[in-house]
Amino acid sequence: MSSEIDLLEFGRLTGDLRWLSLTAGVFLRQLPQWRSDLAAAVSVQDVGLQLDLLHKMKGSCYAVAAYKIGENINSAELGHAAGTPLPLSLLLRHLERVETELRAILANAPTK
Repeated sequence: MSSEIDLLEFGRLTGDLRWLSLTAGVFLRQLPQWRSDLAAAVSVQDVGLQLDLLHKMKGSCYAVAAYKIGENINSAELGHAAGTPLPLSLLLRHLERVETELRAILANAPTK
């Protein structure tokens, strides 16, 4: 149904799509700051902060049914650990798409 958010899997795992609006609201409030912080950490090459932010974002992406980007973030974490970091600029662009899609889903969700 969607490219970034897997509503079918979320419904299967949670049993109730109403949980998405609760978790998505928190996620959407945090995501812009996380993206900004990650871009800043990349620009100053602060690997510790990059890894901390990646870990936070990964768990939050799974919580809002953005499973594909969650896996991509996991790969980025593993790449850092192996000494072959992935280009985080790609993740930042992907997270922008996640944010856009989540906002559209919430805007069109029934109120009850």
